[in-house]
Amino acid sequence: MNKMVLIGAVAGALLLGGGGAAFYFTSIAPPVAEEAQVDTRTNLYVEVPPVVANFEYEGSMRYLQVTVNLQTRSATSATLMKDNAPLIQGEMLMLLQDLDFATVRTTEGKRALIDAIDAGVRELFQSGAEPLELEQVVLTGFVVQ
Repeated sequence: MNKMVLIGAVAGALLLGGGGAAFYFTSIAPPVAEEAQVDTRTNLYVEVPPVVANFEYEGSMRYLQVTVNLQTRSATSATLMKDNAPLIQGEMLMLLQDLDFATVRTTEGKRALIDAIDAGVRELFQSGAEPLELEQVVLTGFVVQ
């Protein structure tokens, strides 16, 4: 009888241990990667009127006209940018005046200009009640004379 009790106790311990181990290993399964949220809202573009800056380059006066569109998916942000287009133009003019004319004519210079405009626009609206949703700045016009 002692043998039967001992065998029953060992069998019960093995069953409980196996069940506990199975529960432990299934409860620590690696987390399932969350699917990236895709923004399905329509792109909205706000055209900023052209900004013209002048430079002295190699002894002659040069002019640069830049036109950009601001891409967003938020109607609120689009309205905010449209209503403040003169403020954005002013910021762009200040940025253009600080550029080196020879550099801005290169592809890298244009990319740096786009990045500077993006940062400038974001800074203009950073203290607003609602955050500005600006996806990107799109260079739509670049005229050098």
